[in-house]
Amino acid sequence: MRPFPLTLFGSLFLLASAPALSAAAEMQVDAPGAVLSIEFAGEVDAAVSQHIVNWIAHVADQVSMTYGRFPIAAPRVMIIPTKGKPRSNASPVPFGRVTRRGVATVELYVDVDRPIEDLYADWTATHEFSHLLLPRISWRQKWISEGFASYYQNVLMARAGQYTPERAIRMLREGFERGRHSRPEWSPNQAAEEGVRRARYKIYWSGAAIALLADLRLRELSGGDESLDTVLGRFQQCCLPAEGYWTGTQFFRKLDSLADNPVFMPLYQQYANTAGFPATDVALSDPVLRDEILRVRTSTH
Repeated sequence: MRPFPLTLFGSLFLLASAPALSAAAEMQVDAPGAVLSIEFAGEVDAAVSQHIVNWIAHVADQVSMTYGRFPIAAPRVMIIPTKGKPRSNASPVPFGRVTRRGVATVELYVDVDRPIEDLYADWTATHEFSHLLLPRISWRQKWISEGFASYYQNVLMARAGQYTPERAIRMLREGFERGRHSRPEWSPNQAAEEGVRRARYKIYWSGAAIALLADLRLRELSGGDESLDTVLGRFQQCCLPAEGYWTGTQFFRKLDSLADNPVFMPLYQQYANTAGFPATDVALSDPVLRDEILRVRTSTH
């Protein structure tokens, strides 16, 4: 893991006289098994831009903690500078998305006036980079792509030391509660059909709950030899980058074919078309979640 750059804290107020980085400039950072090309969609102070590049490298290392390497060999990262409102609870990265028309690209809207430590504490980039662990999933099962990214944003922030295990569990619990109270009459598949505007929390957090249940079941059935990490690592070796869209059942069947202990289609059959929300209380109290899944890692391996 790239060390957290503590020397950057509190330094941004000194940067006003630094030259601006041209919007056309491109910078590169290495991650395990990958080189990320970073572009800025607007002029940014040169020193601030270097801090942002260091932060992106840190997030890339976070995502590489899933199975020891970055999922895509040559992604692009587009930084779109913004000027946020001075609110204490405003995200320094108010929006992000992944596009895969040609080169896989992570677009991040970044408030370049915020202190750099705010970026390291924010989960948006980790969530967006986590989408690259999966292929493009059909919008009809959007809960899988958004849910797995929501699960991993908390897992990886804990592994990198940004969250304590206790905080990560609290973040998951609060997310699950939002999902449980969002459209309880709908199943995950129905919520995806209705769309994010009508069922955002149901879509994001039902998928995260199923990712957690799959992770724990894999670890339990294998005695700790297999996990969501290892199965996604096998998927990356065989199938990424992937062309086109996968349905949720295609993706889960493929994961089951790669796993020693198939758990994904049983979970799909149990929850995907069932109203309500997956039961997560026992999972959140499982010591494996705190001691193994969320354990701080000192490297990507």
